[in-house]
Amino acid sequence: MIYTEISSGLGNQLFQYAVARQLSIKNNTSLKLDISFFDNQNLRNYKLHNYNINATIADKIEIDNFLSIYSRDVLYAKLYRRIEKKIPKYFRKYYSETQWWVYEAELSKVANNTYLKGYWQHYKYFQKIDSGIFNELTPKNDEYNNYSITHTILQDTASVSIHIRRGDYITDTAANDLMGTLPLEYYKSAIKYLKEQLIAPFFYIFSDDLEWAKDNLNLGNSAQYIDIANGGKDYIELYLMSKCRHNIIANSSFSWWGAFLNQNKEKIVIAPAQWVKSDLMNSKVEIQCPSWIKM
Repeated sequence: MIYTEISSGLGNQLFQYAVARQLSIKNNTSLKLDISFFDNQNLRNYKLHNYNINATIADKIEIDNFLSIYSRDVLYAKLYRRIEKKIPKYFRKYYSETQWWVYEAELSKVANNTYLKGYWQHYKYFQKIDSGIFNELTPKNDEYNNYSITHTILQDTASVSIHIRRGDYITDTAANDLMGTLPLEYYKSAIKYLKEQLIAPFFYIFSDDLEWAKDNLNLGNSAQYIDIANGGKDYIELYLMSKCRHNIIANSSFSWWGAFLNQNKEKIVIAPAQWVKSDLMNSKVEIQCPSWIKM
């Protein structure tokens, strides 16, 4: 059995699921999700139930029993100086809040009966991702077909998604201190570049602040602003982003997945070179895929 903690927003939940699912496939074992993170907080909701995932929810007693067993093994191993032989390496939490960017090459070697806790935000974890996981990360019941914009995007051969993340990056002090907000110039430069590369591109705008986007992008008749259920179905919006031929993303795990799930072999993805505020931290971040253009 592979267990993984699922936490934070949709983008992070997708990172956590995809890494754990890859390991469950490698070990030919089942995957169970620990979603207890959502029991005692109101800002985030568990979202993976909207997808065709191949996993079940672990109940609290099962998780507590599993962690208790390995906690005893940790103590035993420490006493006899045999830690690596006694416990799965990835039982422990690998990332602190300020070290989510670290790539752990040994992760691919973890065995059965492991509990994962981390964010796993590095492109190298996904370079050899099992293709079946792409099918699992599609919304259930083809719900996206309920919206006419889906068919518009699917038929558009020059579609470009633009994702603008503001919201908590402005209102939440901790999020603002870590991530900040991308400058308007980033989006203008990305739009200019794609206009030079593509014939008559049409832009589909996704944002938690569509009014700001309308006031500042000035795209006129070459853009459409997308709002599904007043932002209540972000998993549908992410799916639509992935179905655009090209992507301009924010410094957001949510829009990272919109670009990564895009299966267009000729896609152009533009990503911010400045992913986080701190220059020192940013120099260590490698979340953007090598084929993406950093601006």
